[in-house]
Amino acid sequence: MGTGGLRCRTSPSGIKDSRHEASPSAQRETRISLLHISICFNSRKSIQGQLLRMRNMKVHVVFAFRSLVLAAVVMVIPCLDASFATAEITIVEFQPESPICRAERPVIVRAVFANQSERNQSGTVQLDLPAEVRLLKGDRKLTLAFQEDEDETSLSWTVEALREGRHELAVTFSGPGEVSVRKTLALLFLPSVSLEPTRKIPEPEVIATDMLVGAHHCPLWEADAPELWRNVLKHPERTPALGFYCQENPEVADWETKWAVEHGISFFVYCWYRASQGQPVQVRRASAIHDALFHSRFRDKIRFAIMWENQARGIAGVANEEDLLQNLLPYWIENYFRQSNYLVIDNKPLLFIYRPEFLIQDLGGVEQVRSAFEKMREACRQAGFGGIYLLGEYRGTNPKHLQLMKDLGLDYTFAYVWPIPNNPTPAQAIQTQMAYIKKTQELNILPQVITVSQGWSGWRDEGSIWKLPPEDFERLLREAKAFARTLPPHKLGSRLLLLDNWNEWGEG
Repeated sequence: MGTGGLRCRTSPSGIKDSRHEASPSAQRETRISLLHISICFNSRKSIQGQLLRMRNMKVHVVFAFRSLVLAAVVMVIPCLDASFATAEITIVEFQPESPICRAERPVIVRAVFANQSERNQSGTVQLDLPAEVRLLKGDRKLTLAFQEDEDETSLSWTVEALREGRHELAVTFSGPGEVSVRKTLALLFLPSVSLEPTRKIPEPEVIATDMLVGAHHCPLWEADAPELWRNVLKHPERTPALGFYCQENPEVADWETKWAVEHGISFFVYCWYRASQGQPVQVRRASAIHDALFHSRFRDKIRFAIMWENQARGIAGVANEEDLLQNLLPYWIENYFRQSNYLVIDNKPLLFIYRPEFLIQDLGGVEQVRSAFEKMREACRQAGFGGIYLLGEYRGTNPKHLQLMKDLGLDYTFAYVWPIPNNPTPAQAIQTQMAYIKKTQELNILPQVITVSQGWSGWRDEGSIWKLPPEDFERLLREAKAFARTLPPHKLGSRLLLLDNWNEWGEG
């Protein structure tokens, strides 16, 4: 869901972009979406050329990703004014190819250069390193030449930090005359570690928490779907710490469980896809549960729940009430709810439902959905549970929609992610999420389970793109937890907190 083009990010790696000093009049901020610009201009060069000619604007065209384990390394494109209009070469990216860097380990850093003109360009590129970082591969100074048909080109170097800490690297392009472009990267190198060879993943050291924290889990990464990694290949900074993997491997679940529980996450909510509406249940993309989690050495260390992805019409939903009660629910009870590590609270399994309103058409009306939900609760009681908690996904504050969800018989509302427009700053992203949460509570129509997000971007890098560096995400988590503590203690909202998203690498 996106377009290519300029990328601008801000993150804990602290990348800065320094060209000519912007005049005071250029400090006024106007946010521009590349998606919208691309409607007006026909090519990347045209878009970039127009951006360079715009005065008094601060351009934020951002790619980010939604993941809890790793924060992307990001960059900033700062204020532009007419004084910079003569520079036809820009550095649109300068960052490591790995999201985690350690001292005494080689790290590849890459710079991407864009040619704004329609003609050949050439100049000198220089890499500057601090004393704490040494160059292992590549030249500190070399010539860069664009051919007439080249929009972008890249250079890479292999470096190694001699000691841990945040060290500033810089790359400079110098063209004819006095024109130059410089970008810096304040790269955090974690402490060096010595690892002993082992045949087994070390046992997780579970962190005790005073409330249950869960993360949405997007299980798209199967061996027969390599095309879903393409967006990550475009953005190597999004590469998982695990590398490119097949989610059906139990060791993937081992590592995910270890990383989750050692950082306070006690359950995953897996997206669950049906492929056989109206027939005995067949599933899609379920290998992360059936092949990996269920065969993980650490499956007893983490709990899980499913979110029914009820959105592919005619495939993923239900044909009628009989299909729901005779096919779908028994499958869930036997394959999931009865598992010792399924998320059960108050002796009730939790079922998250995406697009619950689609059931109105599937089952024939609001009352029919409500009746079917009551029959589900009774079936769960017959199976030995105290009922079932039904949570419906909704990312808004429209009272009519919340009332509809209540009328359907849902117990709670939750958001998969909150929509935040206009490429917000971290402070704005925090404020907007908390405003959604507080407004939902003020309406007092349907109880909520709170979700907070670290960032968002589209599959094709479109839309409002934003991310929270770790210190800002921590602030959001603390605010959300404090608010959850004000909710009635017997409600799930005061006992659970949802995080979005653990592994939706291509989107968000």
